[in-house]
Amino acid sequence: MISSFPNDAYRGLIDSHFHTQSMLQRGMDVFSIYDRLFSCGFAGGIDIGCTHDDLPERKKLLEPYGFILLAGAMGPWEAGKSEVKETDIEAEFSKTKSMDQLQTELGILRQNLEHCKARFIGEIGLDYYWEYGNHEKQHLLFETQMKWASEMGLCVLIHDRDADSDVANVIRRLGPDKGGVIHCFDGSQTVLDAALERGYYISFAGNLTYKNNDNLRQMLRCVPMDRLLLETDAPYLTPVPLRGKPNTPEYVVHTYACAAEVLGVSLEDLKQRVLENFNGLCSR
Repeated sequence: MISSFPNDAYRGLIDSHFHTQSMLQRGMDVFSIYDRLFSCGFAGGIDIGCTHDDLPERKKLLEPYGFILLAGAMGPWEAGKSEVKETDIEAEFSKTKSMDQLQTELGILRQNLEHCKARFIGEIGLDYYWEYGNHEKQHLLFETQMKWASEMGLCVLIHDRDADSDVANVIRRLGPDKGGVIHCFDGSQTVLDAALERGYYISFAGNLTYKNNDNLRQMLRCVPMDRLLLETDAPYLTPVPLRGKPNTPEYVVHTYACAAEVLGVSLEDLKQRVLENFNGLCSR
């Protein structure tokens, strides 16, 4: 492992949000990483999909890893090419989609969620930075899946980028009943308030370690300890001191170390608290 931490440091760690397929697409030796982590006592986490039809393949790939749970969803990028502004985004998300196509893809996703017995719906949400599709299409995807979560008794994993007010409003209106996680929390008080009201957990990623993110570190102190989770969002948002390399779940230890320092607690105490929170999320 590319880390200054001893193997024991990985015992009991969780990573509440990572993307196996995105790591594989970057040529990373993901399964060797998972094997090493679990041999060191890694407690697992949640593998997140990126498309409406990727659950069956991910389920097969991850069958040997019982402590990696599956989430499936249509994120805001699946609303298609922006109809609001010119963007330079990955080709797979650069095609315009009709409302009929989105409804068809939602139908495929619903079947996959049920057939693959996904444990979570996510990541879902709104992204007004990239302006995928348009706001109507993003809201169709987001609100449909929020309603499904209540129907299916599942928690949700929420993506929010430059859409704080609208995300908070949807959370307050639609729950879901079992709550969920604000993934890669960016420090929004608006979203934090709505999420805590609805029983959500708040998950911090590697950007917590970035030099200019003092505000985010301050917001970490505002999150109740029984609602705190940590993640990598691998292969994205690699923490300091490995920033610039593709991220992997093994690097979550650096985010733990940063969070422990900010909160004034030991790494061992933080590991225990986050693991208890993750188990609480999984038992809802």
